Amino acid sequence: MKLLGVVLLAIVSSACSGDLGTASGGGDTPGQGNDPGQAAGSQNDLEAGSLGARAAFELFRGHGHDAGRASRAVRRAIAAGAARLADLQADTTGDNARNGLTDADPDDGGWDFTLASNATAHTAAVSPPNLFGEIGLGAWAAVESGLAGNRVLVAALDAGTGMQRNPDIDSPPDFVFGVLLGELADNPGFAEVARAHYDARAAAAGNAKALGVFIRDARHARNEDGLIPYDLGWLTLSAAALDAVFPGAGYAGDADVFAELVVEDLTEATPRFDFEDPAEPFYAIGVAWAQVAAAWVDVRPLFRQLRSRLLDQQHANGAWAASATAPADDLQSTAIALETIALTDRLNARSERAVRRATRFLVGAQAATGGWPDAANIELPLVDAEIVLALALAHTDVGDADLEPSSPTARPRALEAAAYAQPVP
Repeated sequence: MKLLGVVLLAIVSSACSGDLGTASGGGDTPGQGNDPGQAAGSQNDLEAGSLGARAAFELFRGHGHDAGRASRAVRRAIAAGAARLADLQADTTGDNARNGLTDADPDDGGWDFTLASNATAHTAAVSPPNLFGEIGLGAWAAVESGLAGNRVLVAALDAGTGMQRNPDIDSPPDFVFGVLLGELADNPGFAEVARAHYDARAAAAGNAKALGVFIRDARHARNEDGLIPYDLGWLTLSAAALDAVFPGAGYAGDADVFAELVVEDLTEATPRFDFEDPAEPFYAIGVAWAQVAAAWVDVRPLFRQLRSRLLDQQHANGAWAASATAPADDLQSTAIALETIALTDRLNARSERAVRRATRFLVGAQAATGGWPDAANIELPLVDAEIVLALALAHTDVGDADLEPSSPTARPRALEAAAYAQPVP
């Protein structure tokens, strides 16, 4: 079964068709730390695009992965990026990382947070537990799209096995990853692991709403308000994924709770995350994921405002900055913007132009290793995976000539400052 696509299609049908809905009135102190352009277009552009969004959501079902539709440059970028993820993993199966059967890495199935761009393997340090799911989704996307083979599948399975062994692997993207990996591998045990970790986390908080409130307030206390929509947006998709596999268990209501918490905050007189203030930390990431929440609860005027804000912030070269106070081109913010546009609204004219420009920027920024290091030659496997996932979701058919980098020496920063160079839980 291709389950999550059915769930994600619900976002599209609510965001892009039917009457307006209204939001009614559920957090985690981060594990290792924080993770984390003008475009022309009319209001009508922003209201169009349901068919494009449906096509993007079908990527999650395994039916929309038309590898032939993407340009050769995009296909090569996804394949090389996925191989890089396998290289840098603390592999547990054989010598999948190709750093020797007996190696120094911790054999836990995870990844380092940061590495030198010339690194060829995982370090001896234990992998942070809040990276498994989101990086694993990059590997999943490459395999599901037909652009990576057994080696990258083994990397995804190693991450899933690591999640099974470690109950602390319970960050918002982890639950989506567990469900999708179970589907890809035809092994429902991974979905069961995701469910057990999610249930334990919600129970520890009291319930889903208490969990969402805790994450929201913890982010706000740390001046990381842009990460509120990120965390709660991923939890929305995670609860929806669990509902697809375990229907009738209450997860559908949890998804609504998480999305409504985001929308309620955005529409308060004094919001924690002020999407009208580009100086907010993690601004681009926050606006990008807020779109997902607004689409989920079918608040179309808010969705249009968020989409317009996000597209207004895109640089002429296709990149997004982290925020107005960190205005440099940012790989992570660009990848997340591209992901969420693909997940909510693909084929209106303005969004499609933004997708093409962002794809061109990301493909042009890839290093010969297959990774995406920043200007200081620091590489984050998390960012590598986010870019692979974004390119797979976008699967743009823009031609190879249009994807050539405008400058072979352009080296965008992955994150503007050390405060941004932290993983999200």
